[in-house]
Amino acid sequence: MAEGGVPELPSQEGGLKSYSPRRDFLFTSEPRAYTPLDGTGRLRSKERVFLEAVERGDKATVGRCLQPPHPVNVNVTSGLGRSALTTAVTMENAEIVELLLKQDGIRIGSALLHAIREGVYRIVEMMVNHSSMTPAMLGAGWSCVSPDCEDFSPCVSPVILAAQLNQFQILQLLLSQGATISDPHMPGCHCRGCTDSNKNDSLRYSIVRMETYRALASPSWISLTSSDPILTAFKLSWDLRHLATNEREFKESYLNLAEQCRKYPVELLDQCRSSVELNTILNQENAEDDGIDEDHQGPSLYRLKLALKYEQKQFVAHPHCQQLLTAMWHDGLPGWRRRSVLAKLLVVMTLMTLMPIVAVCYVISPRSRMGRFMRYPFIKFVSQAGSFAVFLILLTMASPREENMTNRRGPPPSTVEVLIVFYVAGLVWSECKQLWNLGLYLFIRDYWNWLDFIMNSLYLATISLRVVAYVRVTTGMDVPMATERKNWPSDDPTLISEGLFAVANVFSFFRVIYLFQTNPHLGPLQITLGCMLLDIGKFLSVFFLIMASFAVGFSQLYGFYRDTEVCEGEGGRRTCQGNPTEFLTFDAAFLTLFWSLFKLIGQEALDMQEKNAFLVSTGSLLLGAYQIAAVVILLNQLIATMTDSYQDIDAHADMEWKYARTKLWLSYFDDGTTLPPPYNIIVTPKSIYYFLKEDGPREKERGEDTWGKYQSVLKRLVRRYIHHYKSQQTEKVADDIIAEIKQDFSSLRFEMREYRRKDASREAVQTQFLRDITAEIRKAAAVSRQAGPVTEETASARPLEPPGGARALHGTDRVGRMRRKLAPKLRDDLYRMLRQTLSEQVGEEVSRDVTSHPLYPASSAGPPPRQL
Repeated sequence: MAEGGVPELPSQEGGLKSYSPRRDFLFTSEPRAYTPLDGTGRLRSKERVFLEAVERGDKATVGRCLQPPHPVNVNVTSGLGRSALTTAVTMENAEIVELLLKQDGIRIGSALLHAIREGVYRIVEMMVNHSSMTPAMLGAGWSCVSPDCEDFSPCVSPVILAAQLNQFQILQLLLSQGATISDPHMPGCHCRGCTDSNKNDSLRYSIVRMETYRALASPSWISLTSSDPILTAFKLSWDLRHLATNEREFKESYLNLAEQCRKYPVELLDQCRSSVELNTILNQENAEDDGIDEDHQGPSLYRLKLALKYEQKQFVAHPHCQQLLTAMWHDGLPGWRRRSVLAKLLVVMTLMTLMPIVAVCYVISPRSRMGRFMRYPFIKFVSQAGSFAVFLILLTMASPREENMTNRRGPPPSTVEVLIVFYVAGLVWSECKQLWNLGLYLFIRDYWNWLDFIMNSLYLATISLRVVAYVRVTTGMDVPMATERKNWPSDDPTLISEGLFAVANVFSFFRVIYLFQTNPHLGPLQITLGCMLLDIGKFLSVFFLIMASFAVGFSQLYGFYRDTEVCEGEGGRRTCQGNPTEFLTFDAAFLTLFWSLFKLIGQEALDMQEKNAFLVSTGSLLLGAYQIAAVVILLNQLIATMTDSYQDIDAHADMEWKYARTKLWLSYFDDGTTLPPPYNIIVTPKSIYYFLKEDGPREKERGEDTWGKYQSVLKRLVRRYIHHYKSQQTEKVADDIIAEIKQDFSSLRFEMREYRRKDASREAVQTQFLRDITAEIRKAAAVSRQAGPVTEETASARPLEPPGGARALHGTDRVGRMRRKLAPKLRDDLYRMLRQTLSEQVGEEVSRDVTSHPLYPASSAGPPPRQL
């Protein structure tokens, strides 16, 4: 027996387990609560047995250690700071956890966090329902000060940990208890709490925000707390990307969370099983919106537009979205994708040819059959593409002007130029309407809008300068119109307008690349080209810095020889030569260094007429250093960066192309872009009607109805997602299940050992009783054998007794005869009766003890009775 009346546990070899001082060193206790150490600094035997019994799952020993009159402290911890409750939770032994929670003064501490991490709902439920736990302690009021809290950050509360680990059932339990997570303030917040926290401990302040966002960005939290999980994921992903930009110390972590938020709506979209559900998800507006315009033709695709706004490329490129968009894009031309290339080209050319007639029909009657046909997305795309093609033809026709007009200052506009002016007016009006519909922020986010803005600005500047030149010439404010071109001043409005017109034409023809996005082969190339242009823009800043630094050095080195020249010969044969002009000024040096990126500069650019060897050597060294820095290093680094950009786009070419194509398609799905330039500058009755139209209550009721349908569909998608997520997680917990089975077998082994000990004690008592009965029977049989049998010879040999004793002698003989006759039979019957009784009693005890164990199948029969 050990201290406190707790027996030593036998080892696997059958002897007593010994404890070395080195193993005892691993155990300590809480210094203020309880000190279970003896005078030598080692853990007392009773506490040591208690902790190891919890680790092995020996419930019987744990119960004896907690029994009065000298129970162990239930909060005793090991040297690693792990309490008995934490150990039981880690081993997922719910029975021992339940036993420990019944003890007075039990401190849960971080054992609840360990239970959440293990994902054992039963254990978490017992701890949450414990009398010492309050709803505030599960969320914002959580504070763990126990020694075993080192496994978790102090800012990680139970609800935050459950959300981070996507424990759906446990999180639902905590939310039902009133646990909440407060939204963190954004970086740069100047409230008093943020200011004090950042001032006291900036690292902890950032870690708290990071841990909170890990919980808020988890699919479990979004699914169980948000009324609109898709919109919540969109906004949170956008905010996290901005946080990655503002807090670059945690950039990678924030980007990973943003990627997690981008995947969640995609996985919800995977759960759509019909076109009805898909249309409900993609066409739903916000709850506070008034609904969809009753005159709108086709779905609104509001959610898809939000995905474009928040740059959710995976959501937009999802096959479900693309299938719906493709069907809507080719609406009005059934069977378009099954037609041959020649048939498609013929249809497109026919539509372009008939466009003026169709446009007039739409202006006159927009609700007619021809007007509705004009509003189909693909028809609008073809009409605008054909209109722009005509515009490019007009630009080509305007370039080679007549000979008598090219040398005139401020010439009047020709017929082609008048048509170009109308087209430019239509393009400008189209951009203004797009700016009004999208807003300034979304408008400037699209780089193609920048290109259109520059192109239109150049055309407007060209038209303005042509008008100014014409007015100045006709009013006599400038030199005559017939002045030769070589005598025109360099700032002549006509010359400037011609230069701007040439640059605008370049942008106009370059804009054709925008239409490549509709083609699956040219689209990825166009996207790659755009990314490479961005890389070139980033490196130009470094190139200009390097070129400016070397240009300053060259201009200072050669600037002193700017006006010097060397003359040879006399009289009429005298020739004077000046120094090369490549590096004499800063401007010349900068341009020379820029063009040296594309060609090799010869040695003659560095030679001087003064034959200054040191000057030429210094210039050669500067030029060589520039070639190494700019050409060898920076230029090759730019090529490597562009290669990486191409490979990155190529790896996601399908997604990037579908995302860019969707942005192009959606611009034709809305009303207001039906007529192409220049027909769109015509004021139609429909435009006046929409300008004066006011929204009525009917649209609001329609919006409320669609919001209810959206909520119903969204709940189904969330349930499917949760079941799908659990099925995936079930396949990954094989190791945890094996560890749990091992723990159950260990617990069963110790419980069976306890049952065998009780069985052995009962069997020893019953065996001793049987031995006592057998000894008495044997003693009675020995007495009978000593008396001997009564025969005629022994009877005749005995002396005669008096008459009074004959009766007694007769009775004695009768008893002897009966004893001799019944003794063997009585002994056999008694043995058989005792053996059957003991067998039945022992069998019932063993069967009842074994079948009462939780791991013993309830439907199976008990073990057979033991036979002695």
